[in-house]
Amino acid sequence: MALMEGVVLVNPRSGPLPEPLGEVREHFGDHQITECEGDDLEDLARAAIDAEPDFVAMAGGDGSIRCVASLLAGTDIPLIPVPTGTRNHFSRELGIETVGAAAAAVNGCRRKVDLAEVNGERFVNNASVGFYAALVRERDAHERHLPKGVANVTAAWAQARRGHRFRTDVGGRPYRAWLVFVGNGCYGEGITDLMSRDALDKALLDVRVLRADVPLARTRTVLALLLGRFGASPLIVCSEVCDVEVGLRTPDVEVALDGEIVRLRAPLRFTSLPGALTVLVPAPGPPVPSGR
Repeated sequence: MALMEGVVLVNPRSGPLPEPLGEVREHFGDHQITECEGDDLEDLARAAIDAEPDFVAMAGGDGSIRCVASLLAGTDIPLIPVPTGTRNHFSRELGIETVGAAAAAVNGCRRKVDLAEVNGERFVNNASVGFYAALVRERDAHERHLPKGVANVTAAWAQARRGHRFRTDVGGRPYRAWLVFVGNGCYGEGITDLMSRDALDKALLDVRVLRADVPLARTRTVLALLLGRFGASPLIVCSEVCDVEVGLRTPDVEVALDGEIVRLRAPLRFTSLPGALTVLVPAPGPPVPSGR
């Protein structure tokens, strides 16, 4: 088997690891490793792709991985997501839980997965308009001193009480809403812990609208959160589509894309990009330990 020669980009400010660069060097020492900050990540990723390596690995959070995945889309160069961020949703969906598992993917299997796009901006996990971005930030703060489940409910309750309603048209249907969520692939039932997906290759968007246009909507939202029945709440309208247009009453809006805020012009046109990204994943076998 020919030796793989790849480029590994490392965002040293992503996630809880104090020195992610050291762990990456331990596992990817045979490859070119480049440290990058948010401002120069795109330029460094473009330069890496232009060199046509066997793969490009991105060690960072989902926002950094989104940037590199967007540039790799449509090429034959595979991505290896290296989980050194805070949540690492995308890498976990691919079975990559540790830096060691990411290194094992170098000699693993190629796989085609979907991306999604809104107004020219691609994303790997999800996009949202409304209070979800604030909910995630507040949840992360609470998790420093509260159990995960309690932090979820506390943050969601706070945002349900403080969140701002807005008027929108989703797929031609009007709503008054607190949130519009669009996932790349179909997620589970909950809305406060959207982590796992059924698949990343079904060319579907998971569209959810948290309605604010029904009687006692705010009170019912809070009660559903407290009773743990939010996933089945009639306040949430769900659909699975290949594309959808989200109209708004403002000329532009802040959209949370994989945990990062981007301001986009309305309307928002979402579409699935089937098989747009090639990834490398570990070959089937025993779990890969976190260290050597």
